[in-house]
Amino acid sequence: MCLTPRVRTLTSAVFVLAVIAAPSGLGPCQAYAQAGAKAKTSTQGASSPIDPRSEDRTAIRASLDSFVKAFESRDSKALADHWTAEGEYSRDDGVTIRGRPAIEKAFAEFFAKTPEVKAEIQPQSLRFVARDTAMGEGSVTVHRGPVEAATRANYKTLIVREDGRWRLAQLSEATDDKASIGDLAWLIGQWQSTSGQGAEILTTYAWTPSKKFIYVQFTIKEKELSLSGSQVLGVDPATRTLHSWTFEADGGVGEGEWSHDGDHFVIDASGTLADGRALSETNVLRRVNDDTFTWQSINRLLDGNEIADLPPVKVTRIK
Repeated sequence: MCLTPRVRTLTSAVFVLAVIAAPSGLGPCQAYAQAGAKAKTSTQGASSPIDPRSEDRTAIRASLDSFVKAFESRDSKALADHWTAEGEYSRDDGVTIRGRPAIEKAFAEFFAKTPEVKAEIQPQSLRFVARDTAMGEGSVTVHRGPVEAATRANYKTLIVREDGRWRLAQLSEATDDKASIGDLAWLIGQWQSTSGQGAEILTTYAWTPSKKFIYVQFTIKEKELSLSGSQVLGVDPATRTLHSWTFEADGGVGEGEWSHDGDHFVIDASGTLADGRALSETNVLRRVNDDTFTWQSINRLLDGNEIADLPPVKVTRIK
């Protein structure tokens, strides 16, 4: 699914900063609350040593909090001040921006062209390599509004303490064109179609413990077919593409190959129903916003015979 175009954006820099000190898998707010916590008490009741860099992690988090606030205020000057005077930002297209004035100008241009942006981050590490130097790595998925396709990038950071304040000395990013289950993270939760449409849809998406797969429970009722069961979404290690494996409640099985096309996902699906009939179809999942998507099924064949397309069905998150 993550066949995303190259991204030349300053956005990943912003949200990379928001979590470079966080434990993997936490969002920014959870990261601020939990990163750098004291070590757990052992089973014998004795406490293990406190992280010797906990104060530095706290200081970095405070700086990152300030950075995010500046971004949300679209304050390019305040953002640039979070770099060192000669700090660098290396984009995925090979361009490197050097120095605060140039970084400030680049952010100002970015804000002028990008009215809406959101990111989902997967931090991997933050390590201190010297008393006043730390390095971070991770990945970020950027959503630039509901229409444009999401893009994913890997990042590396070099953070230094300068005059008592932690600042960015260098940030680099590289587009990640590999499929990622993280591109479907926004689906986690319960969803239901509104009444009066061509189909009734009820789905629940939940992470597996490893967060390598998403487990789905679904019910779809429409004129031509009524299906229910479970599904597993993940990256197929053989093809490195997003794939779905479907197991219907009455014994039918199926598979689907996912690809990303603009603001929507296309699933080429095929399978065998419990009674032995073959079913193939193209399903289109179009993300409208974080709480709404549409589902459509087209090009459908049941045992070699065409059946009517299913028009787009609006599905909303159950809160």
